[in-house]
Amino acid sequence: MTAHLLVFVTVAEKKNFSRAAEALSLTQPAISQQIQSLEDYYGTKLFERTSKRVELTRAGEVLLPFAKEILNVSAVAKGALDDLVGKVTGKLTIGATFTIGEYILPLVLAQYTKSFPDVEVSVLIANTEEIGEKALDHSIDIGLVEGRLVHRNLNLTPLMEDEMVLFAPAGHRLAGQAVTREELSREPYILREPGSGTRVIAEEVLVKLGVVPAKVFSMGSTQSIKEAVEAGMGLAILSKWCIRKELLYGTLVQLTPDGFSFTRPLQVLERSGHFQTKAVEEFLTLVRAFPPTHNAS
Repeated sequence: MTAHLLVFVTVAEKKNFSRAAEALSLTQPAISQQIQSLEDYYGTKLFERTSKRVELTRAGEVLLPFAKEILNVSAVAKGALDDLVGKVTGKLTIGATFTIGEYILPLVLAQYTKSFPDVEVSVLIANTEEIGEKALDHSIDIGLVEGRLVHRNLNLTPLMEDEMVLFAPAGHRLAGQAVTREELSREPYILREPGSGTRVIAEEVLVKLGVVPAKVFSMGSTQSIKEAVEAGMGLAILSKWCIRKELLYGTLVQLTPDGFSFTRPLQVLERSGHFQTKAVEEFLTLVRAFPPTHNAS
C-alpha cells in the first residue's frame, strides 16, 4: 500500500501521469494501474483526468495529507531502524530560504554528501512562509530560514548570525574611507522588489544608518543587484554570503560607515514533536558547526 500511496502523491504533485512515471522510473501503465488499485480500495475516484493534466477530486484532496503522513511515518520508521545499526541512509529533504539555499547550503551539502553518500538529498528553495508551510505538511524534514515566523506547531532555533554588508563597485569614490550619513544619502541604491524579505532587511539597515537614499532602483533577484552595482548604478545591501566571491576577487568593495554593524539571525525550523532521523541529526550537527559569515570572505 505504501508504494501505491507514493504513486498517488507523486501524481498529485506532478498533475500528470507521464511526469509522475518519469519521476518514479515506472511506466505510465504501471502508474495508471496503481492509481486504479487505490481507487478500487477506497471505492471512489481520486483524480479527474483530462487530455493534458489530472486534478484531485474532493476524495483525493482528503486523502492527500493522510498519504503524505503515512509515507513520512514509514520513512521515519526505516530511519529509526537504520539508526539502531548505525547506518545513515534514507532521504533528507531540506527547505531553505534564498540566501541560505543559494550561497550557504551548497557548501554544507558538499561536505555532507561526502560523509554520508547513502543519503538521498533534495533541496527546496522558497521564502520563509512557504518553508513553514512545507514543514507543516511534511514536505520537508528540516528548514533553514532567514525571515521571522511564529507558529505554535513550529520550532525556530538560532543557527548563526548573518552579517549584512553595504557595498559598492570597485574603484568607487567612497571605498576605503569612513563614510558619513550625508555622503551615503547622496547615493542611489539598488534594492530587491517591494515585499521581498531581503528588501525589508536592507531598509532596516538604511534606517539604522540614518540614510535616506537619493534614488532607489528595484531589482528582482540578488544576482541582478550584484550586476547592477558592478556596472556602477549605485550601492546595495546584501548578506555577506551573497558577495563573498566578488569581495575576494575585488569586483565589489565593502563600505564601512563608522561604527556600523548589522546582523540578522539565520534559524533552523522544525515541526514540533517531529522525530529526527539520523540523516537529519548528522545534517544539523554539520550545519551548526559551519563557519560564521565573517569567515566567508
